[in-house]
Amino acid sequence: MKYDVIIIGSGVVGAGIARELSKYKLKIAVLDKASELPSGASRANSSMIHGGFDDKPGTVKAKFCVPGNKLWHELKDVLDIHLDECGSYVCAFNDAEIKHLEELLEQGKSNGVPNLEIVSGDKMREREPNVSKDIKAALFSPTAAIINNFEAVNALIESAKINGAELFLETLVTGLLFDDEKNIRGVATNKGEFSAPVVINAGGVHSGEISSWVGDTSFKIIPTKGEYYLLDRATQGTIHSFLFSCPSKAGKGITVLQTAEGNLMSGPTATEQDNPDDTSTTPEGLAEVLKGARRLVPDFPVRLNITTFAGVRANTESGDFEIKTLKNPRGFVNVAGIKSPGFTSSPAIAEYVAEMLKEELSDRITLTPNEKFIPERKNIPRFLYLDMAERKKLAEKDNSYAQIVCRCETVTEGQVLEAIRRGARTITAVKMMTRAGTGRCQGGFCCPRVAEILSRELNIPLDEITRHGGESKLLTGRTKEPLLKKSKEAE
Repeated sequence: MKYDVIIIGSGVVGAGIARELSKYKLKIAVLDKASELPSGASRANSSMIHGGFDDKPGTVKAKFCVPGNKLWHELKDVLDIHLDECGSYVCAFNDAEIKHLEELLEQGKSNGVPNLEIVSGDKMREREPNVSKDIKAALFSPTAAIINNFEAVNALIESAKINGAELFLETLVTGLLFDDEKNIRGVATNKGEFSAPVVINAGGVHSGEISSWVGDTSFKIIPTKGEYYLLDRATQGTIHSFLFSCPSKAGKGITVLQTAEGNLMSGPTATEQDNPDDTSTTPEGLAEVLKGARRLVPDFPVRLNITTFAGVRANTESGDFEIKTLKNPRGFVNVAGIKSPGFTSSPAIAEYVAEMLKEELSDRITLTPNEKFIPERKNIPRFLYLDMAERKKLAEKDNSYAQIVCRCETVTEGQVLEAIRRGARTITAVKMMTRAGTGRCQGGFCCPRVAEILSRELNIPLDEITRHGGESKLLTGRTKEPLLKKSKEAE
């Protein structure tokens, strides 16, 4: 299979690069080992679009965060995604922390963050009455926002596919291929070889390992786990903004936020670990999250928790992004070590990578504008947010929208069917695209119904349906079959 560009990884960075490159007449392949998107850190994160004041001027992160923030606000309507322009507060509890807020304010101004201001604790509590009475002051960033990260990644990759890019899931890259001059000619995978003169490494926590395949060990990925609490949507309105404590060397610390869908959430921790794929939660980590949450919001209602989860981010020893083309071998591009504010920065990174290919790899590929590029993409109808007249109209047009599958999130059969038409093949893929299973019961009621619809529409046995690919099957056989088998063996 021959392509012009292969992108390893379809997190928010890889998907963003794919969409940006689809603006050109290129044959693009996006490879990801996951069975659905988003996966990895793009799935398990704080869903924050940062203002851009936390990054040291002159760093790569500072270069991309503010323009990335601006681009997300522009893409919101183009890609039909949830973006809550809620603003953020960094909270100070003492005079030393207030001094730090002043430093962040000046740093933010240097980075070009608009309309930053320090407000008193009392002023903050006029908007956020449930925050701690011990907060003395806060740095307010009005351009900070909360995004639906599930929607955002799927929107980017769907837009890329609309414009000709090809996505290959459950495709694990096992090595790189080189020509006689030892330059890039493609990749080897568990599904065969893919050929291309340019390979972009957007492999997240595995980006360091992939880079080492070409001998580039100039950076090291330090997998860093962050654990979270996610509370029921009954908590909606507890707070309205994204809340930070003053950052430390370990990172931005425990935050409290209201998701784009109205759930209260808190996290993450920052625990370095050897295993880049270990996303288990721990009693110690969750206790740290709760302590941090209650420092900001004393009555943080953890009794309404519906799930806990963890993500692993790709920290580097320098703490900065690693974005560069390699001179040797020609055709290899690193977009690695993308941690916070990576989600925010991703659309700006994508634009930069496209320009970098034009300037530095013109001997490998030619970027001719695609005059047929379609920028818009429509989301699956969000039945939950439609008024009764809109719901009735949709159901009259397609009766499947009159059948509720997920009661917690008011997801209809019509939405599930549309997710399948767009490529969903697992329970989790449907969840990522429709939010079926993200509510109070966490799929306890809707999961069997989603499995039935997948089985019917994909024409595969029910016991072959998986939660997230591989061997994650929901069913092992019919009730009592193991007992009958054991009885026959005894005879």
